[in-house]
Amino acid sequence: MLGTNCGPNSIWKFYAWIHAFLPGFSEIYAVGLTAICWAIWLARNRATFEKKWINTPFEIVFTACAFLKYWAGLQKPGMIEATKKGAEMLKENESEMLLLCGPPMREANDHANEGGEWEKW
Repeated sequence: MLGTNCGPNSIWKFYAWIHAFLPGFSEIYAVGLTAICWAIWLARNRATFEKKWINTPFEIVFTACAFLKYWAGLQKPGMIEATKKGAEMLKENESEMLLLCGPPMREANDHANEGGEWEKW
């Protein structure tokens, strides 16, 4: 996945960490970092000023992916596709992690058993 168990805590560790996942695209590392920082800033502003809390950290990552896709058009012609590819890769990995880390989904037969449990009370 994304190696979140060894997440970076400095800018230099970020560059080493991102190089492990996107080697050869050092021109867009700063764009990715900017997208993450901007998404965190917006989430903080929404929480502070609008009292809208984030439900999960995945919201920040999906917001960063949207920024990356939008900003891809501002890149050099050779880097547009790489930026879009990086955003898609991040989005796909986060979707997989959301399925793994999210709350367990209830099955249809769980709802049918609820009525019987409440009748016992």
